[in-house]
Parts: sequence; structure tokens; C-alpha cells
Amino acid sequence: MTDFWKLLFAWTLLSAGKGWSDSPAEFTVMAYNVENLFDVDRVSPYDDYIETPGDLNSYGPSKLARKLKTIATVLKSVGEGKGPDVVILNELELDHTAESTVPDISEFLKKYSETTYEKMLSSELNDELRGLPAEIWLLKALEDEGLKGYTIVVGETPAAGDKHQDAITNGLLTRFPIVSKKTWETASARGILETKLQVGDATFTVMGNHWKSGAGNPVMENKRLGNAKTVRDRLDQILQEDPKSDVILGGDFNTQYNQGQRYSYMTKTAIQDVLGSQGDATMFQGEGKPDLYNLWFDVSPEQRFSDEYNGEWGTLIQMLVTRGLADGKGVDYVPGSFRQLRVPGVNSRDPLGLPWRWTNYGPGWGASDHFPVLATFRVGGEASSSGEALPKTSLPQKEAVKVGFDQIDRSKLRSASVLKDASSEELAKAMGEYFMVEGTLSKIRPLEIDVDGKPYSLHSYDKNLKDAIRVMAKGSQVKFVGELGLYKGKLQFVIRDPSWIK
Repeated sequence: MTDFWKLLFAWTLLSAGKGWSDSPAEFTVMAYNVENLFDVDRVSPYDDYIETPGDLNSYGPSKLARKLKTIATVLKSVGEGKGPDVVILNELELDHTAESTVPDISEFLKKYSETTYEKMLSSELNDELRGLPAEIWLLKALEDEGLKGYTIVVGETPAAGDKHQDAITNGLLTRFPIVSKKTWETASARGILETKLQVGDATFTVMGNHWKSGAGNPVMENKRLGNAKTVRDRLDQILQEDPKSDVILGGDFNTQYNQGQRYSYMTKTAIQDVLGSQGDATMFQGEGKPDLYNLWFDVSPEQRFSDEYNGEWGTLIQMLVTRGLADGKGVDYVPGSFRQLRVPGVNSRDPLGLPWRWTNYGPGWGASDHFPVLATFRVGGEASSSGEALPKTSLPQKEAVKVGFDQIDRSKLRSASVLKDASSEELAKAMGEYFMVEGTLSKIRPLEIDVDGKPYSLHSYDKNLKDAIRVMAKGSQVKFVGELGLYKGKLQFVIRDPSWIK
């Protein structure tokens, strides 16, 4: 046997072992709200992200470095360290120092290839580096952390944006060639970032969303109706040109996948009534509308969550697909692959597995107030006429899933006494942790408790709970479960559930 045939035979065996001969290529798409990834140019519409000399709790270079490290750690938990191939990003700071724009990113990365983002944000930091946009810091950090090959697209600034539109924007990380990109302006929210990508011989479109906030607020829902119409109008244009276009819609929609059921007082919803989100998978084999499928319906109801608010799980981070993503041509969604991404100890914390929110306290700690969601797609799959290759058909839940504040095992909680001599880093890491708190009620208005000689504010989002505490006499000894937090620069304990004071 000649050397050529030996090599060919070996390659054939290797291919068969890896399944290359009978499995199409697959890739992963993620939607990730990184919770205010800001640069360090000291220019920001948000006071919390302006560096203030002498204020140890203000934002700064070391906190940016820590945020970048955490983002990279979350991404590296996908694909055996390779990371997702496409990432829809929410809450990237819009650059406010245009003179520091990087015209050639590859040249920039080459120039700084002999150093690290951590050194650049510490011992090597200068005025030129301070001016770098957040997305450049992100790319540099990902390169240094071994997540290579990304290109980044950033949404354009609206012509007359308000504070939130002018502060943060959407972005897209991709390892695939970019065919086209455009930002569609939408009222009271970040522009919709549309990017067309090439994978092999196929193309697909990603539409990055970050709609107006306030999921349960009817006034805000009226604004989101406009956000949804912007997306729906553009999607109709795409599907009119090709009804089987492969389009992925993702990001922070600031609305629940079951918005109409969860908030029955809303007569019309943006995500369901205007955009057309739904969970009947037979639409993949039909024509006309409905023409979108929300991937949360491909997950068991008790696993539908990406965020928490007032003790209830939410699904603000979503991903929707058009019927072209199940036709066996071009790009297809892999049924059953959609999920939220929880990395214990990094972006998810015990005992309830809630998102580990970022805090600027001390040296900073945490990840984001949302879990990323991700799904797998394949190139060149085969459609199934029997429906076996389709996602699940499911109905929206009528009620929210509770996170389980009343299920906490008190025996596993640390005593708040450990905080008395804690370092700033230990306190930063403890933000959001639940403690057994024993102390003296030292003030009634505002509520304050003394624990081992250290004062803490006392708060509850439940007015009835606050009133129940206020009927106690000043100087009373109290014992409860409290969540450590920070309010107006002062440490506080938050009581999140009536069971916490029993």
C-alpha cells in the first residue's frame, strides 16, 4: 500500500470515528446580557459606571478586568472550552470617546499580542488605553483567554436617543463571515441589530434585540408594542423575499415568553400579539402565519427561566426561529438543544441557583442578572416529514414558576457575624448571599439593625413585611434570613419572603 493510500485509509477511519461522514456540522448561538459592560474612559450616562477617585465602590479598570474574566469563563463553559460560535450581546456601552475608535481590530490585537488585557488595565494603563471602547476590551480579553477567531459587530447610535438608548447597545460576536449588517432604530429601546452570516454554502440572519424594560408594566408594554412592530415589519420583508429564510431572533426582550398569560390585564402583548411568538411546532410544516417558534417551548415548563424578579422566575432572554430553520436546507435548529446556561460559582449561586448579579462594591464581583441562553444549529440537515425532527409543541404557562425562597435550608446558611471583620473582597463576593441574621433593631424609620456592633439597613420589597417589622419596638432582638445588599453606599439586608422572619 502506498503512503498516499495509507493516509487516505487512516483519514477515513478517523472521519468515521468522529461521525464526520454521516453528521452535519453543528454550531452554537447564544444570547447573553452581560449587564453593563462599560469601558474606563470616565465618560458615561450612568453614574454607577463613572470612575470616582477615592471611591472604592466606583467603577474602574480592575472591575472591568474582573467582568471580562467572568464573561470569558462563562463562554468557555460551552463547546469544551471553545465557546459559542455566535453570541448576541446586550448591554455593551456605546462608545462616548469617538477619537479612540479602533479602525483595524486585527492590527490592534497584533500590536498588543505580547501583553494581556489584565496588564493593560493595570500597570500598562494610559490615556490611550483608557479610551478604548468596551467591545475592543472584550475581544482582547477573549483572545487572551483562548477564545479566538471572533469578529464583533456593534449596533449604531440612534439619531436622537434617550439616556438608555445613548448608554448601551447590542452587539454580536461571530466566528462566521459577515455578509451584511444594519441597525434598525426603534422607539424607547436599543436599535435592532440585524447581521447576515455565512456558514459553509448557507447563510442565516441574526436579529439582536433589547426591548424597553418593565415586563409587568402596561405603560412599558405599549412601548414594546413599537419595538415588536419594528422587528415584525423587517421580518415580513425578509420572509416576503424568501418564505424559508433562516432567521434567528434573540436577546433581552424584557418580556415573558408567556406575557399574555402571566399578565392577563394586558389586552395586547408585544411578543405574542405583534411579533407572533408561539409554541405550536406544526408551524414548521405549514405556510403563512404563525411563522415563528419560541424556543422556550422546547424546554420543560419548570426549566423555563433566565432571570428572577420578586421571587419568580422570568424568561426575558429569549430565542425565536423561523420555519426555514427546520426544512432540512441551509441551517436547521437541533431540537432539544435550547437551554439556559448556568455555571455554578460563576454566574449562578447557591442555594437557589439564581443569577449571580454584578456588584461594584469593593473590587467588584459577580456576572449578570440574567443567565445566557443558547441553542445548537446544524448545517445541511434533513427535514422530517413525520415530525420527529421538530421541536416540542407546548402551551404557555399561566403562572410564574417560584424560585423557592420559602424552601431555603437555614442550617446551611452562614451567620451574618462573619461579616464583621470581612475584607472588601469577601463582602463583594457575599453580595446577594443569604445569611442568618441576629441583632438589635436600632432604628425604625428608616429600618436599621445592629449585628455585632455593625449597622445595616433593613429592607423588604413587600410593604406588609416592612410594616410587620416596624411594629416591633426599637431595641428588640430579632432573628431572620436576610440577603446582603448595598443601597446608596450602605450595606443592607433584604427580607425577600414572609417565611424569612418566622
